[in-house]
Amino acid sequence: MRLFRNTGDRWIVAALFVSGLLAGLAYSAAAQSRPPGVPEAGKSERIDVILKRGTLKVGVTPAFPWVFRNKTGKGDEYRGSSWVLAKAYAEALGVKLEVVQVSNETKIPIVISGGVDITIAALAETDARKQVVDFVTYSQGTFCVFGLTTNPKAAAIKTVEQLDDPNLTFAAYIGTNQAAWIPKTFPKAKMRGVTGSGQAPVDELLAGRADFVVGDSPVEPIFKNAYKAMFSIPADCTKSELNPVPDGQAIAKNQPVFLEFLRSVEKKVEAQVKQEELDSIKFAFEHSDQM
Repeated sequence: MRLFRNTGDRWIVAALFVSGLLAGLAYSAAAQSRPPGVPEAGKSERIDVILKRGTLKVGVTPAFPWVFRNKTGKGDEYRGSSWVLAKAYAEALGVKLEVVQVSNETKIPIVISGGVDITIAALAETDARKQVVDFVTYSQGTFCVFGLTTNPKAAAIKTVEQLDDPNLTFAAYIGTNQAAWIPKTFPKAKMRGVTGSGQAPVDELLAGRADFVVGDSPVEPIFKNAYKAMFSIPADCTKSELNPVPDGQAIAKNQPVFLEFLRSVEKKVEAQVKQEELDSIKFAFEHSDQM
């Protein structure tokens, strides 16, 4: 009986040792599975959730040249500087990108509520937005004003100063930086807020409900190729000085470790991101049929 009991004790000790060894190996393997440079477990709840899920959820609404649909039939569904940066995050985390479609009205609320990890839709970094989200800055934009030569009232306008006129009507998508900027810049002009998403509500011009829309300067080749009667103020949007503002991607506030990680990735791929933006604009001029 004594020998049996001692033998059993040895088996118990051995089992405990093996169990502990396996647990240690499992912990070591889990630790090693985190890519280099990723904060360790427990430092960022958001990063831990992303790694467990295996995807980085990104909120997307197309906005050229930052993130827009790739219609070439080759490569990713999207392209643009913001898309390149998002891919760099996913690669650094060792996960895949999961696209969540958002609108101009939801691109901020959805990241605050946790529906996405980060909104990669191009966002102008306004003071109001900085109160509710934190930004990873990767670009800067300006505005250009667009009208149709077939509209005599619009065609008569030659300078920015002439746009502040009570006889003129602007249209903008609700929830965009344009919708906030227009009444501040041209307080005498009328303003039509419309629902939807995209570069600018050009349909309002075509239907005669508005005289002007405001778009990001890089959309000039897209608009002018798509609408032969389109003109812009200034005539060359690359020289526009209207509303220069940083553009960024947004995450919910109070995530300092996640924010620092994202910003560190942005610094590493900054040159690649900027080159993609330039290449996208060049592509739009050369292949307007694919925009």
